[in-house]
Amino acid sequence: MSEPNSPLISPVDWPWPGSRWWKFDFHTHTPASKEKATQPWQAAIGTPDEVTPEKWLLKYMAAGIDCLAITDHNSGAWIDLLKAAYSRLSQTGVAGFRPLTLFPGVEVSANSGVHVLAIFDPNAAKAGIDGLLATVGYHGTEGDSDAETTQSIQQVIQLILDAGAIPVLAHADGPKGLLRLEDATQKLAVSARTVQQALTVDGLLAMEWTGIQAQPHACVAAEAGRLARVLGSDCHNFQGTHTPGSRYTWVKMGTPTLEGLRLALLDGNATSLRRVEDGARDDFNPFRVPANVIRAIEVKDARVMGHGQPARAKCSPFFNAIVGGRGTGKSTLVHALRLATGRGDELPRSGEPRRQFDDFQSISTGREDKGALLAETEIHVTWQHDGDTFRLCWKGKAATVEEHQGGQWAGSASQVINAARFPVRILSQGQIAAMASGARGGLLAIVDEAGHVDRPKDAFDEARRAFLAQRARLRELDGQLAALPEVERKLTEVTRKLQALAKADHAQILTEYATSRRQLRVMKATFDQLSTEAARMAALPGELVLDDWPANHFDVSKDVDVLAWRQELDAKLNSVRGRLQAIANELTDLVKLEKADTRVQAWGARVKAAAAAHEALQKQLAAQGVGDPQAFERLTQERQVLEEQRKTLAERRRARTDLATQIAVQLALLQERRRAITAARQAFIQQAISANPHVRMSVVPMGFDAEVIERELRALLGAEDDRFADDILQVTDGAASGGLAWELASADVANRDTVLATVKDRLVQHGDQTGGHLRNYLGRQPPEFFDRVEAWFPEDDLRIEYQRQNKWHSIREGSQGQRSAALLAFLLAFGEEPIVLDQPEDDLDNHLIYELIVQQIRQNKLRRQLIVVTHNANVVVNGDAELVNVMEFGAGQCFIKQAGALQEKPVREEVCRVMEGGHEAFSRRWKRLGKEV
Repeated sequence: MSEPNSPLISPVDWPWPGSRWWKFDFHTHTPASKEKATQPWQAAIGTPDEVTPEKWLLKYMAAGIDCLAITDHNSGAWIDLLKAAYSRLSQTGVAGFRPLTLFPGVEVSANSGVHVLAIFDPNAAKAGIDGLLATVGYHGTEGDSDAETTQSIQQVIQLILDAGAIPVLAHADGPKGLLRLEDATQKLAVSARTVQQALTVDGLLAMEWTGIQAQPHACVAAEAGRLARVLGSDCHNFQGTHTPGSRYTWVKMGTPTLEGLRLALLDGNATSLRRVEDGARDDFNPFRVPANVIRAIEVKDARVMGHGQPARAKCSPFFNAIVGGRGTGKSTLVHALRLATGRGDELPRSGEPRRQFDDFQSISTGREDKGALLAETEIHVTWQHDGDTFRLCWKGKAATVEEHQGGQWAGSASQVINAARFPVRILSQGQIAAMASGARGGLLAIVDEAGHVDRPKDAFDEARRAFLAQRARLRELDGQLAALPEVERKLTEVTRKLQALAKADHAQILTEYATSRRQLRVMKATFDQLSTEAARMAALPGELVLDDWPANHFDVSKDVDVLAWRQELDAKLNSVRGRLQAIANELTDLVKLEKADTRVQAWGARVKAAAAAHEALQKQLAAQGVGDPQAFERLTQERQVLEEQRKTLAERRRARTDLATQIAVQLALLQERRRAITAARQAFIQQAISANPHVRMSVVPMGFDAEVIERELRALLGAEDDRFADDILQVTDGAASGGLAWELASADVANRDTVLATVKDRLVQHGDQTGGHLRNYLGRQPPEFFDRVEAWFPEDDLRIEYQRQNKWHSIREGSQGQRSAALLAFLLAFGEEPIVLDQPEDDLDNHLIYELIVQQIRQNKLRRQLIVVTHNANVVVNGDAELVNVMEFGAGQCFIKQAGALQEKPVREEVCRVMEGGHEAFSRRWKRLGKEV
């Protein structure tokens, strides 16, 4: 199976189903036109420069034209020649060939000198043109405009319609145009009555309008205004400005057919037509697909879908409609997509949307089960991202990721399935209504994801973890410092005993020995430190090494300059490493030299002498019967240990002081990071909907709904029942009237930080202001509990307003439909990821469906892929779906009965069959077309 491989795809290689845009030249001439403008072609006949049918076609192919009408003056002589030449070109594969749909036609010189184009079906031939010219009474020179039809303009238009062709007024505002004005008087050149009669012919759909700013004369402006305005090159030779590709019209069709063209003209300007005038920059790029696109959703071997043959819903990169009667599997496709993309957690934990999804994802083991899946069910979602094609394959408990490479599917190196890699917004049936009814947490999560608020949230979480770790370290230090008074007491006692021993005759020996012991420790520490630094310096040259460059990243011929630079850099680093090694060697030698220094040796001799004198004293005391001859040494060692302990604890006391300062700074940083989350949300909302006429939103820092704050506060305290109501939230006559949650909710935004600090302090101190039950409960909590209280901030909330009768109202005041409409307007206004809406019209008032959904779909579908499950024909028809998938149920299975563009008659018939109001929707959009269906 061929997969699309680029977000910007050539119109020739367009692989997507449904309708697309075609570059259409409505007015062309060949050498069959014999008037003065084509003289360069006539003069070249019989010479090497002769314009043959093949050369003529290749000119339009080179200009990127997809469709053209062959409209020679009163002649169809070249129609069959061009068809035969096109067949030859397509078979030979000549350079420059690209598909081109030829619409046979003619430019008729009607009565009063007015020119009218007649565009026939691509299957028509010269004979059809000849028949029309005979019917309208043209008896002049074939290929010239030296005569006029015997029939009136009005009759010519009707006879073109009778012939099954489409009439288009040629250059209506220019020479020989129906609506041309006299230069002197600026009045209609053709009588107003004649013009009005022609413009009111039932079936006239379009006119070629060459002026960019010009408007029809006021007396016929209403009649002319209903006609689609198209452009053609009106090329009579390949010289000057009117050449292939100079002027054309983008036309939206499923496939280039006369019926598709007629429907596009009925749609009129903007919806299915876009003009490109002389020299105008064509910024319209209908072949650039969004970065992320769902290409297909496939369900195989589910309970009532995909048995025998998988149910595969192909998708357009733009607007897809999934329609069908009740129980035909429309929502099944949405649930399957949600399951395969791992977006089940986005649904609220309770409510109808969650219940329906849980029922769907259950494995059915019997007829009475609600589950829609079987043990063997498989779901495949084909996904395109920036030129790469993936497939999410769900079977059983988890989904895997495959990549499409070299025409084959293979497991992806990364099996991560998340919103960052496969972004999609899925709104199940009733989910919008649930958000509008007060569950704003889900909406806030959408804001966070779309606005990339995860970055400031991650920064906040990091700061919170650091704060909690610091508080834990502070408690650890406090526990260690609790031993400091006892260490100081013991040290005082040992020092007093040593002082008593020092008063005896041998005091000098003992003092010198004690002093030498202390000096020895200091000297040893100094030389140990020197040795450590020498070893560290010796290791440093080996660490100063740059990674080698991968061999295939640089070309030895093209990148010779930067490769030479790298070689020089390595040489410089080698030199630095050499100097560092020399310094390391010098430091190692220094250690040896300093140990041998005569001063150090002299000091060492004194230490040894003190030790020898102390040993002799100990023997003397022992010989004299002293009970504990080792007392001085033991006490000296004990004092050394206690002094080290006191030193360590003193350092930890300083560390505790520093840590307490850091904690205060960290808490301030935590508050700053929390405010950054609010700011990021507000900035995103402002950017997304600042000009939205339906809805406006603002972020309220730390919320405004006392009941929402109560739920968060109870979750923090671990009291998610109704305990401590007097302290947390008091309710009087159904309204919040007191308690910590009420204080936070009712505080001014400017004072919110101060009120929050007071609330936290009351919880941490749990003094007399706190009720007895809550005070006892808090008194039993571990210290970590209060750390979490200090780090807690209520979640932001969204204040939502919708516009009604040019006034803004709180969403709480609106009907369910108005609330849902406001939220849907917001959700459609931002983001480029695919968005899937399951029957959104169920949540809206009827009058809002066209005003909101249809307009938003038209505005957004080239920016992001839309997949809408609906039973409302207006959404499909007036939203101008590029692709319609019609679901059906039969023989115990849900399946896709029909898929295609709205211009295809079988699709229109199915839409009218299964959707209420289908005929009326088509009638409103395509006028008389609805009567035909």
